Amino acid sequence: MASLADMQEHATQLIRKGLTGSVFVAPYSSDDEIDKLLDTDGSLLALPADYTDVGVISKDQGVSWSRDVDFADVESLGYAEPTRRDVISDVTGIEFTMQETKAKALELYEGVSLDDVVGTAAGDDHMNITFDKPDRPAALYYRVLALFKDGEGADAFYFAKWLPRCSVTDRSEQSWQEGEEVQYGVTMTAFNDPVVGTAVRTLLGVPDTAGTLMGF
Repeated sequence: MASLADMQEHATQLIRKGLTGSVFVAPYSSDDEIDKLLDTDGSLLALPADYTDVGVISKDQGVSWSRDVDFADVESLGYAEPTRRDVISDVTGIEFTMQETKAKALELYEGVSLDDVVGTAAGDDHMNITFDKPDRPAALYYRVLALFKDGEGADAFYFAKWLPRCSVTDRSEQSWQEGEEVQYGVTMTAFNDPVVGTAVRTLLGVPDTAGTLMGF
């Protein structure tokens, strides 16, 4: 005779939080493919040099993921449910709010490449920075890595998603006021990269004990 307790496979140590993390962005032209997080000694691998941290992001949101899946159903006489279902659209989105006023945050939010924008001297210790919104902005594509960590030291649990072809598709309203910081909220959509062969790659770097508990 079995009991419910005998059948259950609960491991509360696998309940995870993204206690700290960042979103890193690289030009779509970057050739470096990210396929693992940890080196052979278990330490975190350094990112390719062309990845830039977008900076501090809001605590209440962190990084939010969405997945919108659409189906095409075939209905047949005599059946109460579809007799065939095909996925016709599967779109992943990432949303985050940047809190630092820095070049990469401005570029993502404004939709303008700032690679060629440089500050011009204004006296001995100031500069002017100027850029214009194009009449018809071109879509800018990036490689995006969202990397988060739970735990410390030997128990550190790293989890990430790499989006090899990603573009900003929505922006939140922005407020300039006394009560809160200037925020740069963006939603980015992942597109399939024809060379890499995917729109989203999930990566985990975990201790062996955690991996075994997870079923790997």
